[in-house]
Amino acid sequence: MISRVILTTYVYPTEDEEKVRKAVGNLFDLEMFEEREEEMGDLKRLEFVCEGPQARLSLGRIYELLREQQILDAARRVLREGVTAEGSILFHLNKQVAFAGSVSFAEGGESPMGPIVVEVFPERPEDVEKVIDWLAPETIDGKPIYEVKRPRVREEELEWR
Repeated sequence: MISRVILTTYVYPTEDEEKVRKAVGNLFDLEMFEEREEEMGDLKRLEFVCEGPQARLSLGRIYELLREQQILDAARRVLREGVTAEGSILFHLNKQVAFAGSVSFAEGGESPMGPIVVEVFPERPEDVEKVIDWLAPETIDGKPIYEVKRPRVREEELEWR
C-alpha cells in the first residue's frame, strides 16, 4: 500500500538539534529511516527516508495518535487536501507540538520554527485513497465507520537501518 515515506525538517540556529530529532522521533520510529543531513548556511536540513515493507509501519505512531487525540476528521481533511498531482500525500506537522508527543497539523506549512514535512508515497498513485482510508478513516460522531487493520510484516521483510 505504501512504498516510501519522507520526512523533512530544518534545524534553525536558535534550535537544539537533538530536540528537533526528538520531536520527529516522538511521531515516527526513526530506526526505520535512513537519515540524510545537509548544511545550508545557518540551517541544517534533516531528511529521513523509509522505503519498502516497513514504510507503512513507520506511520504506526501517527496512526495511533490520530485515534488517541480523536482528530481523525481533521486528519482526513488535511490528507485529502495534501494529495499531489504525482499521487503522493504531502502534509505538515507542528514541530513544537511533536516535541511534546502530539500531532498538530501545520496547515499551509505554518509553524513558528518550521514544520516537519511528511510525504507519503503509495505503491501506485491510484492507491492514495486506500492510504487515506487506512490512516484516517471516515467517521460518524468521531468514531471510525470501519478500520483497515494495521499491517503485519514478517521479520524477514524488514530492513533495519
